[in-house]
Amino acid sequence: MTSRLISSSRTAIFGLVAALGITSAAFASPIEDRQANMKAVGKAMGALAAIAKKEAPFDAAVVNTNATTLANNVKESKAHFPEGSETGDKETWAKAEIWQNKADFEAKADKSVEAAMQMAAVTEEANFGAALGALGATCKACHQDYRRPKQ
Repeated sequence: MTSRLISSSRTAIFGLVAALGITSAAFASPIEDRQANMKAVGKAMGALAAIAKKEAPFDAAVVNTNATTLANNVKESKAHFPEGSETGDKETWAKAEIWQNKADFEAKADKSVEAAMQMAAVTEEANFGAALGALGATCKACHQDYRRPKQ
Protein backbone atom coordinates (compact mmCIF):
# COMPACT_ATOMS: atom_id res chain seq x y z
CA MET A 1 0.00 0.00 0.00
CA THR A 2 2.78 2.41 0.93
CA SER A 3 4.68 1.80 -2.33
CA ARG A 4 1.49 2.38 -4.32
CA LEU A 5 0.94 5.69 -2.47
CA ILE A 6 4.54 6.75 -3.17
CA SER A 7 4.20 5.76 -6.81
CA SER A 8 0.93 7.69 -7.11
CA SER A 9 2.52 10.71 -5.48
CA ARG A 10 5.47 10.61 -7.88
CA THR A 11 3.12 10.32 -10.83
CA ALA A 12 1.11 13.30 -9.61
CA ILE A 13 4.25 15.41 -9.11
CA PHE A 14 5.65 14.51 -12.54
CA GLY A 15 2.26 15.24 -14.09
CA LEU A 16 2.12 18.64 -12.40
CA VAL A 17 5.64 19.48 -13.52
CA ALA A 18 4.80 18.48 -17.10
CA ALA A 19 1.49 20.35 -17.06
CA LEU A 20 3.16 23.51 -15.87
CA GLY A 21 5.91 23.15 -18.45
CA ILE A 22 8.59 23.27 -15.78
CA THR A 23 11.92 22.20 -17.20
CA SER A 24 15.50 23.06 -16.51
CA ALA A 25 15.23 25.55 -19.40
CA ALA A 26 12.56 27.39 -17.41
CA PHE A 27 15.25 28.35 -14.94
CA ALA A 28 17.83 29.58 -17.49
CA SER A 29 18.73 33.23 -17.82
CA PRO A 30 16.78 35.51 -20.16
CA ILE A 31 19.88 35.82 -22.35
CA GLU A 32 20.25 32.04 -22.61
CA ASP A 33 16.50 31.65 -23.21
CA ARG A 34 16.40 34.18 -26.04
CA GLN A 35 19.55 32.76 -27.60
CA ALA A 36 18.01 29.29 -27.54
CA ASN A 37 14.88 30.69 -29.18
CA MET A 38 16.88 32.47 -31.86
CA LYS A 39 18.95 29.33 -32.54
CA ALA A 40 15.70 27.46 -33.17
CA VAL A 41 14.59 30.31 -35.45
CA GLY A 42 17.90 30.13 -37.32
CA LYS A 43 17.62 26.38 -37.75
CA ALA A 44 14.07 26.70 -39.08
CA MET A 45 15.10 29.53 -41.40
CA GLY A 46 18.01 27.38 -42.60
CA ALA A 47 15.61 24.62 -43.63
CA LEU A 48 13.53 27.15 -45.55
CA ALA A 49 16.63 28.66 -47.15
CA ALA A 50 17.72 25.19 -48.30
CA ILE A 51 14.45 24.92 -50.22
CA ALA A 52 14.94 28.38 -51.70
CA LYS A 53 18.48 27.48 -52.81
CA LYS A 54 17.20 24.20 -54.30
CA GLU A 55 19.41 22.27 -51.87
CA ALA A 56 16.25 20.57 -50.68
CA PRO A 57 13.02 19.85 -52.56
CA PHE A 58 9.92 21.91 -51.91
CA ASP A 59 7.79 20.09 -49.37
CA ALA A 60 4.74 21.87 -47.96
CA ALA A 61 4.93 19.86 -44.73
CA VAL A 62 8.56 20.91 -44.17
CA VAL A 63 7.64 24.52 -44.92
CA ASN A 64 4.72 24.38 -42.48
CA THR A 65 6.73 22.74 -39.70
CA ASN A 66 9.66 25.14 -39.94
CA ALA A 67 7.56 28.27 -40.39
CA THR A 68 5.41 27.29 -37.41
CA THR A 69 8.52 26.63 -35.32
CA LEU A 70 9.85 30.01 -36.34
CA ALA A 71 6.57 31.76 -35.45
CA ASN A 72 6.28 30.06 -32.08
CA ASN A 73 9.87 30.84 -31.11
CA VAL A 74 9.68 34.49 -32.14
CA LYS A 75 6.39 34.87 -30.25
CA GLU A 76 7.90 33.23 -27.17
CA SER A 77 11.14 35.20 -27.41
CA LYS A 78 9.38 38.49 -26.63
CA ALA A 79 9.14 37.32 -23.03
CA HIS A 80 12.91 36.81 -22.88
CA PHE A 81 13.77 40.51 -22.94
CA PRO A 82 12.74 41.63 -19.44
CA GLU A 83 14.08 44.84 -17.96
CA GLY A 84 17.51 44.26 -16.53
CA SER A 85 18.55 41.60 -19.03
CA GLU A 86 20.48 44.00 -21.23
CA THR A 87 23.69 42.45 -19.92
CA GLY A 88 24.54 39.34 -18.01
CA ASP A 89 26.98 36.50 -17.51
CA LYS A 90 26.64 35.55 -21.16
CA GLU A 91 27.46 37.69 -24.19
CA THR A 92 24.37 39.20 -25.75
CA TRP A 93 23.90 40.73 -29.17
CA ALA A 94 20.74 42.52 -28.15
CA LYS A 95 21.03 46.29 -28.51
CA ALA A 96 19.96 48.61 -25.70
CA GLU A 97 17.40 50.06 -28.11
CA ILE A 98 15.17 47.05 -27.40
CA TRP A 99 14.45 48.31 -23.91
CA GLN A 100 14.33 51.95 -25.01
CA ASN A 101 11.71 51.24 -27.67
CA LYS A 102 10.02 48.07 -26.45
CA ALA A 103 6.72 48.72 -28.26
CA ASP A 104 8.42 48.95 -31.66
CA PHE A 105 10.57 45.90 -30.91
CA GLU A 106 7.50 43.85 -30.00
CA ALA A 107 5.59 45.15 -33.04
CA LYS A 108 8.43 44.01 -35.29
CA ALA A 109 8.42 40.61 -33.62
CA ASP A 110 4.67 40.41 -34.16
CA LYS A 111 5.15 41.17 -37.88
CA SER A 112 7.68 38.33 -38.06
CA VAL A 113 5.19 36.00 -36.43
CA GLU A 114 2.50 37.05 -38.94
CA ALA A 115 4.87 36.55 -41.88
CA ALA A 116 5.91 33.14 -40.53
CA MET A 117 2.29 32.07 -40.22
CA GLN A 118 1.70 33.18 -43.82
CA MET A 119 4.72 31.11 -44.79
CA ALA A 120 3.29 28.14 -42.88
CA ALA A 121 0.19 28.31 -45.07
CA VAL A 122 2.18 28.00 -48.32
CA THR A 123 1.27 24.76 -50.05
CA GLU A 124 2.56 25.48 -53.55
CA GLU A 125 6.14 26.09 -54.60
CA ALA A 126 5.03 29.01 -56.78
CA ASN A 127 4.10 30.96 -53.63
CA PHE A 128 7.16 29.99 -51.60
CA GLY A 129 9.64 32.65 -52.79
CA ALA A 130 7.39 35.63 -52.11
CA ALA A 131 6.46 34.34 -48.66
CA LEU A 132 10.10 33.70 -47.79
CA GLY A 133 11.04 37.18 -49.01
CA ALA A 134 8.35 38.76 -46.83
CA LEU A 135 9.47 36.71 -43.83
CA GLY A 136 13.12 37.56 -44.39
CA ALA A 137 12.28 41.25 -44.61
CA THR A 138 10.63 41.17 -41.19
CA CYS A 139 13.63 39.43 -39.67
CA LYS A 140 16.00 41.93 -41.27
CA ALA A 141 13.96 44.91 -40.03
CA CYS A 142 14.22 43.72 -36.45
CA HIS A 143 17.88 42.72 -36.68
CA GLN A 144 18.89 46.06 -38.22
CA ASP A 145 17.42 48.01 -35.34
CA TYR A 146 17.79 45.67 -32.39
CA ARG A 147 20.66 43.24 -32.90
CA ARG A 148 24.30 44.16 -32.95
CA PRO A 149 26.58 42.15 -35.20
CA LYS A 150 28.60 39.32 -33.72
CA GLN A 151 32.26 40.15 -33.74
